[in-house]
Amino acid sequence: MQELSYRTKRKLTYIEIGIYIVVFFLFTRLFYMQFFKGGEYYKKALANQIQIIKIPAYRSIIYDRTKQTMLAYNRRSIAVYLIPAHLPKDKTEQNMVLSNLSDILGLSVGEINSQITQQALDKYTPVILKFDIDSRTLVNLGENSEKLKGIYWDNIPRRIYPLGEKAAHLIGFTGFIDKDELKKLKNNPEYHYGSIVGKMGLEKFYDETIRGKEGIKSRTVDAYGNVKEEEIIKEPIAGNTLVLSIDGRLQEFVYSLMNNKVGAVVVSKPATGEILALVSAPSFDPNIFTDKFTLEEFFILKTHTEKPFLNRVIQGIYPPSSTFKLVTSSALLHSDLDPNKVYFCPGYMKIGNRIFKCWSVHGYQNLISAIANSCDVYFYNVGLQLGRDIILHYAREWGIDKKTGIDLPGEIEGLLPEMEWFKKKYNRPWQNGDTANIAIGQGDLLITPIGLNVFTMAIANNGVVLKPFILKEMLSYEDERRVWLKNPEVVRKVDILPDKIETIKKGMYGVTTYGTAKWIKYAINIPIAGKTGTGEAGKGKETHAIFTCFAPYDAKNINDVIAVTVIVEHGGGGSGVAAPIAVKIIDFYFNKLKASSIK
Repeated sequence: MQELSYRTKRKLTYIEIGIYIVVFFLFTRLFYMQFFKGGEYYKKALANQIQIIKIPAYRSIIYDRTKQTMLAYNRRSIAVYLIPAHLPKDKTEQNMVLSNLSDILGLSVGEINSQITQQALDKYTPVILKFDIDSRTLVNLGENSEKLKGIYWDNIPRRIYPLGEKAAHLIGFTGFIDKDELKKLKNNPEYHYGSIVGKMGLEKFYDETIRGKEGIKSRTVDAYGNVKEEEIIKEPIAGNTLVLSIDGRLQEFVYSLMNNKVGAVVVSKPATGEILALVSAPSFDPNIFTDKFTLEEFFILKTHTEKPFLNRVIQGIYPPSSTFKLVTSSALLHSDLDPNKVYFCPGYMKIGNRIFKCWSVHGYQNLISAIANSCDVYFYNVGLQLGRDIILHYAREWGIDKKTGIDLPGEIEGLLPEMEWFKKKYNRPWQNGDTANIAIGQGDLLITPIGLNVFTMAIANNGVVLKPFILKEMLSYEDERRVWLKNPEVVRKVDILPDKIETIKKGMYGVTTYGTAKWIKYAINIPIAGKTGTGEAGKGKETHAIFTCFAPYDAKNINDVIAVTVIVEHGGGGSGVAAPIAVKIIDFYFNKLKASSIK
C-alpha cells in the first residue's frame, strides 16, 4: 500500500512538472508574440477590415432620334472621395488628414469641409472631392496613403451632357440622393445613402430605368484605407440605351433662337405626339453638377430673377390670349350659331355699362375672317350667345385645364375659372363681361406651353388629342437590340366633326396670308396655319408674345406635319416677336434638315 502511494506520488510529480513546462512554453510563446511579434500581428489584424462596396452601374446613354447625337453619356473618371465615418475620430488627427489631402488635391481645407457639409446626408455618405485625377496626383495619393485615413479613390462614372444648357430642362442632371428622395424610395433596395439619382428632366423621370443595377464588391483595407484585396461579388448592369424623339440639331437651333430671351418653345409631330424639340429659356449648364460647385454658386443660380431652373414648357403658365379664340370657335361650330353670319366691328363693343375694346377696327367679320384678324368684337358677340358653360365645356374637351402627361417630372395643369373658384376669389356673381373676356382668351384663363402645343396638335389631327412623349425607344446596352418602343397614345377625341375643324384651320391659314401675321406668306415657301396671341402680363408690364401653328397647312399626310408653339415673356406682340421664331424653325426643319433623318 505504501509502495503504491509512493509510485502515485511520483507520477503526479512528473505530471506537475510537465504542466509547468507546458505553461512555461506557452508563456514564453505569448511573451514572444506580444513583445517581439506584436507589431507584425497588429498590422495583420488591421489588414482584416472588410468593406462591402456598392458598384454604381453606368447610367443609360441617351441618344437623339437619329441615334447619332449623344445627349447624355458616361465618361470614366478617377475621383477622390472620403467617407466621414472612416476619418480619424480625434479632431486633431482628422484635421491633419484633411491638411495632407489639401496639399495633394490643391483644395483648401475649408473647401473640403464645405463639400462634406453639402454632400453628406450621414457619416457613411461618400463625399466626392475631385473628379479626373491625373496620374501624378494618383501616385502622390498612393505614396501618402498612410496619412490619408478615410480617403479613397476609384473609378466613378462621370455624367456628361454634350448639349449643355441647350437641353438642360429636357435631359436634366444627377446628384446624390437626399433624405426626402430616400424616404420615398425606401422600399427599393437599389436606393441608399450615397446613391446617384436623377434630379430633373428625363434623368429624374426615368431614373429607375436609366440607373441600371448596382454591383457589389468586397474590399479588404488596412487602417489607413490601403486596399489589400478586392473581389467582385456581383457585376453591375448598365442601363439600357435610350433613344429620344428629339432631334439634336433642331434642339440646338431652337435654343439659339431663344438666346437672351425668356420663354418656351415646343416642336412636335401631331401624327404621333412625339416632341422634336423642347426649350426653356433662360437655361443652365447641367455639367456644373459634376464639377466642383459651391452652395454659394448654386444659390446665385437658383435665386436668379429669371429662374433658369424653371422648366417653362411644363411649369410656366400664361394667359392663352387670342389663341383661346380657337376654343370659342369650336364651341360655335358645335352650336346652332351660323359661322357665316357677320358681325360689325367698329373697334369696340358696349356690354352693360362697360366698353370692351378691340385691338383694331375690322368692319364686317365672319368666323374665318375673325380668326384670321383676331377680331375681339366678333368673339364678344358669339361668346355672349354661347354662354360661359359651353365655352368652358370645350376648353375641357381640348384639355386646356389638364396635364398633358408628357414624360417629364413637375408638369402643372392649366386653369379654367370654375364657378365656385370664381365666386370665392371675387366674392361676386359671374357677369356678361366675364364671358366676353374668356371668349377672347383673357380673364382667369391660364395654359402651359406644352398644353397649348398639344391643343395645336389636336387641331391639326382633326380633334384627336395625343399624349406628348419624349422617350421613343430603348435598346439593349449589350447588343443594341430594341427592347421597347413607344406607340402613340390617344387621350381623347374632341366631340366635333372634321369638317367643322377644317373651318378653324382655314381661319388659322388666313392668319398667315391676310390676317394678323400676313407677312409670313412672303417669308417662307411653306404654307402655315397659325394663331397669334398677346397675353396680358399684369399692370404696367409688357405683354407676352404668343404664336402657335402647324405646317404644312396643305399636307396630304398628317405624318408630314409639325406643330410649333412659341411664347416669349414680355416680348410684345405675337406676330412681331413669337411668329418669326416659329417661321425660322419651320424653315430649318423642312429646308435644312435632311428628310431621311426625320422619320
